[in-house]
Amino acid sequence: MVSKINNFVISFLNRAHLDTKKILTTYIYALILIPLFFGSFIILTSSIAKQNINVVLNNTPLIAIDMIVALTDFIMGYYIWLKKDLILKHEGNYRFLMFTQAISQLMVGNIFCLILALFGIIRINEQTGKLKCQSSFIKVPAVIFLAIFGFCLVLTISIFIRK
Repeated sequence: MVSKINNFVISFLNRAHLDTKKILTTYIYALILIPLFFGSFIILTSSIAKQNINVVLNNTPLIAIDMIVALTDFIMGYYIWLKKDLILKHEGNYRFLMFTQAISQLMVGNIFCLILALFGIIRINEQTGKLKCQSSFIKVPAVIFLAIFGFCLVLTISIFIRK
């Protein structure tokens, strides 16, 4: 069953001509553009409601947590864009980044980025065996952002428990 799904995804990636570089580029665009659209939406809704953004964030703490997630995604997208060549140079860096990003995006519920990260993991696993992350310039920020997303998940769960 798993191999059939894996074969289906690999054939989809081959038909779509998605290699590791294109997947990473699409992932960068998603990490940068989704937070920009979310911020624009928050500004639009606050202007329609004729409220200050601080009032909106105080009234709905989940939006405040989502703003933290969006800002973190934007910073991570920009950082990955700057280090794109280093990530693509070593397959271990790519695998580690996509694995941590898959976990991070699963924690915050960003399904589109989760799917892209899983595509990246599947594509790199198809090519090579086990490799370790070569660069601390990739490892440290990925773990820091993973911790931030974990903190946001804990905040979200605590808000739902209080209700």
